[in-house]
Amino acid sequence: MKKYNILWTKQAALDLEEIYEYIYLDKPNTAQKILNKIKTSCTTLKSNPEKNRIIPEIREIGLLDYRELIVAPYRILYKLTKNEIYIFAVVDGRRDMESFLFNRIIRS
Repeated sequence: MKKYNILWTKQAALDLEEIYEYIYLDKPNTAQKILNKIKTSCTTLKSNPEKNRIIPEIREIGLLDYRELIVAPYRILYKLTKNEIYIFAVVDGRRDMESFLFNRIIRS
């Protein structure tokens, strides 16, 4: 079975740090548990990243290499290439995703 390399973009690492810091203010133990859950879930992408759905908000414009892993309420957004997975965002799924994606993917 093929194994992919997982690479975190600087912005995705910042997303994760911001989520942790925000939760830590009220619930330090919960912040660590969520951080661990997200990181552990991301490691599962190594063996079968195609199993997750294509990001619906951008599927219509033909960007089919972008997928998401759900760790409720967070969406881990990644780009799948031939040998690598680039995690480019960790975002609260309750946000306006179209605006977020426009700013994160389309403009970069």
